[in-house]
Amino acid sequence: MNSKDVTIITIVGKQNAGKTTLLGDLIPKLKEHGYTVGTLKYNIRKFDIDHDGKDTYKYYHSGADSVALSSQNKVAVIKKTARPLTLHEIIDTHLNDVSIVLVEGYREGDYPRIRITDSLEVESDNELLLIKENPETGRFSEKDINRALDFIKNILKK
Repeated sequence: MNSKDVTIITIVGKQNAGKTTLLGDLIPKLKEHGYTVGTLKYNIRKFDIDHDGKDTYKYYHSGADSVALSSQNKVAVIKKTARPLTLHEIIDTHLNDVSIVLVEGYREGDYPRIRITDSLEVESDNELLLIKENPETGRFSEKDINRALDFIKNILKK
């Protein structure tokens, strides 16, 4: 399987709009419907998965180009890249075994999109608009979660 076989849905919105919260609500519902789900937080300026004092941190900072860490049920790989990888390169290499990838923060391309906003805006054909009516709670209504789920399931049927 490659990125052409995986359904990609982007989740976009301003910082602290609720993108991560929505993903956390959608993933178990998609799993209940039998989908395999991957997530990608795209284009973070910097992140640290490894920490000073850990062996894998020492390997990476000693010059290893790739470092893998595994347990009985998880694996993580840290790779140096010569250039930023495209969305499809990341999915082809690391997320090609799932039926859907939910991508947080990727605005380019014509992928189906769930856009979180705090005001009424124009919605396009390939987009679901969720209006965050009560930003203080940090949660979405069950109705909005189900609207997002239905949007994704309709995309998967195409």
